Amino acid sequence: MSSKIFRSSFFATLLILTVTIAFIMSLLTNLFDRQIRSEIVSEAQYLKQAVENEGVSFLESLDNTDRRITLVNPDGTVVFDNQADASSLDNHAEREEIKQAMAEGTGMSKRYSDTLTEKTIYYAVKLDDNRILRVSTNQYTLVSVLLGLMQPFIIVFVIAFVLTAVLSSRVSKSIVKPINNLNLENPENNETYEELTPLLRKISDQKRTISKQIEELSKRDETRREFTANVSHELKTPLTSISGFAELMKNGDVPREVAADFSKSIYDETQRLISLVNDIIELSELDEKNIPLEKETVDLYELSGEIIDRLKSEAAKKNVSLNLIGGSAKVLGVRKILDEMIYNLCDNAIKYNKENGTVDVIVNDADKKAYLTVRDTGIGINAEHRLRVFERFYRVDKSRSKQVGGTGLGLAIVKHGAIYHNAEITLESAEGKGTSVTLAFDKG
Repeated sequence: MSSKIFRSSFFATLLILTVTIAFIMSLLTNLFDRQIRSEIVSEAQYLKQAVENEGVSFLESLDNTDRRITLVNPDGTVVFDNQADASSLDNHAEREEIKQAMAEGTGMSKRYSDTLTEKTIYYAVKLDDNRILRVSTNQYTLVSVLLGLMQPFIIVFVIAFVLTAVLSSRVSKSIVKPINNLNLENPENNETYEELTPLLRKISDQKRTISKQIEELSKRDETRREFTANVSHELKTPLTSISGFAELMKNGDVPREVAADFSKSIYDETQRLISLVNDIIELSELDEKNIPLEKETVDLYELSGEIIDRLKSEAAKKNVSLNLIGGSAKVLGVRKILDEMIYNLCDNAIKYNKENGTVDVIVNDADKKAYLTVRDTGIGINAEHRLRVFERFYRVDKSRSKQVGGTGLGLAIVKHGAIYHNAEITLESAEGKGTSVTLAFDKG
């Protein structure tokens, strides 16, 4: 960048310098040309008066003059010339300035030498007796001036060339220096050109975005590692039990009545594995948003009633009463996912409830939103655990969780289902007084 700026400023300065010199030379040449023309016109008018008063003798008496003076008869014959023998000169009748003076009273022309280094200006004026008095002078042309000034011009050009190179180098370095010294770790904390502010602001925004993405990827990677470890643990426990029971039964050392208990245990553990795998698949589909089902209009009140009917037997085991409150509230969503979300909320509300407790499912709509709340009178959640209960395999009380069963993925499915449907989750809980989870959907 520095070399590019150097070349640009260097050649631009040289070009300006050259054009300026040429322009000044042209102006001076034109100025000298007008000055000479004015002088010979004045001189010709003066000589005209003198010749008309004193005759040719006046011209013959002129000694010190660098002008060429010629007197021509009306037929073009040269009568007098102060720099040549008049009788040896050609007829001047066809000369441009003579013809013009014959016709108009005055005439002017200019002629160049073969080398274009000298220009002669001619001015002719008509006398009262119709003779023509011509005054001429030589003038150096621009070419001759340039040739004469070639040596000093080359010296000046070389000096200008060196100065331009030095100054251009310093200027280019001074321009690039603030850019080279930019602190890209903190883009917005730089004192540099105002024009770079939008770029630095954009770099800063991109840096924050990249840092945020890296942080999210790190968290996601950590979550996946934790998830893998938890899945391995959750799978290992039932598989170990199944393997143990099966080994005992294989050896044939188990009485028939005990074998029935073992078979039931194997069945229960198998169901637990199936439930865990189904939940993992469900979460994977929600993570990838790879849901093969199409959205439809679903009445949350109607769906909640169906789920309550399916859970009545589970609630009866703990004498927990299930109540559906509210009215119709329709949303646009995937019925299967909504079913899983509401089912998991109600299932948790029953599992972690107190004996003879209550679970209320409240459905209503307001402000263009459909609300579903599952409220229980259970054990509640301590404040330190409320932000983490929606994480995969996170359990507030691991010993109690083993007693009540479950895969530890229920609330994670609720969370990802809410994300899939752009719904908001609100959790309110007090230890020993119950928990209330509210889902707020955009109305379908």
